[in-house]
Amino acid sequence: MKKLLLLLLTITLFLTGCTTTEKTPEVLDCLVYPNHVDCLVDPDPDPDPDPDPDPEVIYDFIDIFYMNDFHGAIEADGDRIGLSGIAAYIENHEETYPDNTLVIAGGDMLQGSALSNYYDGYSTIEIMNEIGFDAFTLGNHEFDWGIETVTNYFDGDLENGEADFPLLAANIFYEGTDTLLENSVPYVVYDIYDIQVGIIGTIGYGLEYSIATSKIDGYEFRNPVPIIADYAELLRTELGCEIVIWVGHDSGSINQAVADLTGDQNVDAVFNGHSHSGYAHEVIGIPAVQSSSTGKNLGHVRIYFDETGVTDYDVENLSLYSSSLFSDTDPGVELLLDGYKAETDELFTEVLIQTEDGYSQSELSRWLCEVIRKSTNSDIAFQNYGGTRTDISDGQDITLATLYEIWPFDNAIKTVTLKGDVVNHLIQNGGMAYDSGLDVFDNDLYYKVATNDYVFDKTSNPFLDGTDIVISEHLLRDVVEIELRLQAAVYDHFDTDNEVLILPN
Repeated sequence: MKKLLLLLLTITLFLTGCTTTEKTPEVLDCLVYPNHVDCLVDPDPDPDPDPDPDPEVIYDFIDIFYMNDFHGAIEADGDRIGLSGIAAYIENHEETYPDNTLVIAGGDMLQGSALSNYYDGYSTIEIMNEIGFDAFTLGNHEFDWGIETVTNYFDGDLENGEADFPLLAANIFYEGTDTLLENSVPYVVYDIYDIQVGIIGTIGYGLEYSIATSKIDGYEFRNPVPIIADYAELLRTELGCEIVIWVGHDSGSINQAVADLTGDQNVDAVFNGHSHSGYAHEVIGIPAVQSSSTGKNLGHVRIYFDETGVTDYDVENLSLYSSSLFSDTDPGVELLLDGYKAETDELFTEVLIQTEDGYSQSELSRWLCEVIRKSTNSDIAFQNYGGTRTDISDGQDITLATLYEIWPFDNAIKTVTLKGDVVNHLIQNGGMAYDSGLDVFDNDLYYKVATNDYVFDKTSNPFLDGTDIVISEHLLRDVVEIELRLQAAVYDHFDTDNEVLILPN
């Protein structure tokens, strides 16, 4: 029987809380699974059966299913499995192996699609509840709406929506203190067949650079390796954990350092995220997995154990084509989906305009710069290429949902006055897309410059040192929607060579 022991730790490492829950397995439907062992009729029943009931089956392994960088990809699309198919697969597995399964998330789960962003990620949280997730490690994109938006789902207040699983963030502190991020915990412990399994969660060291500066003011991310080592030792020596795993929203940069930990600080498996890589392999004798992004893979690690501890493991990434169950649907998830879509379909499925040709992320970034520049009446506009997340296919209907896929981040537009020599340096060394209404920038003159707030607020960029800083009333994605509606009234199709029609706001 799997039991959750949600353990909160003070800065002096004293235990301050413990909550226990149980997962009740579904009743097996033999009409759906007629060949399941519990549904087969014994052709030669024992004429003198033992009157005592059979003891509960005890397995010598646990199964861990894993997702990272899901980015709100709730619905199936192409090679994206979708949460209904993932739920169907996991539920079938749990019917076969009840109470020995963990389902964990490695960060960047909520931000990135219209159906998730519209609800500030809570639509994804609700479906994760339905699936039965057991832990969620914080990623950098959970900060995009302001971290309180996400942490409020873990605050115990049912009125603002609640996750049924803990938020892990062992190395995020309020700046200058040893106080962890509110409504997060450093680890969680599960009891599986009297084997204690500890899960430590951290965000990648230095990932502050991937977050808008204004969103992390007052927080600091500390080196996760010594923190992982300390908590692993605590879990083994004080809380009796025989198995310890680490889930890091980290591209794998510290995998070897974690795998090198020995003795009571030993870690038995690592789960990564952030870089959207797909791998399932071994690092110094322990399994390491990162499961791509947007639900294209479901990671699976099986850890075998006996009374001496971990004895072996299997590690793999499952895709849509690994099992026909991924093409099934889960009734509970479908019910939630139907509700979300009933509320949003009219908004998100309206075709703004169609495109004849396809355009790459780079081409769309440059086109966006022209839209930003003209909407703010600036001399030049910049856009980071990473802020444009996908391309457009030829003959594609462009909807608001499409715009959320391309520009998923709720970035504001900001303008500033900069000297020409600074602008020239940005053009030559900034590594960004840009569009300008001028051919030359005089080093000694001043110019109006526009960009998104993520780029603007980086202290390594010069925008904060300029003058006349203004925040536009429109988000970047809103400005694109306005432009496409204007183009639809004039042009038959969207084309990046069409004249940009938007007027300064």
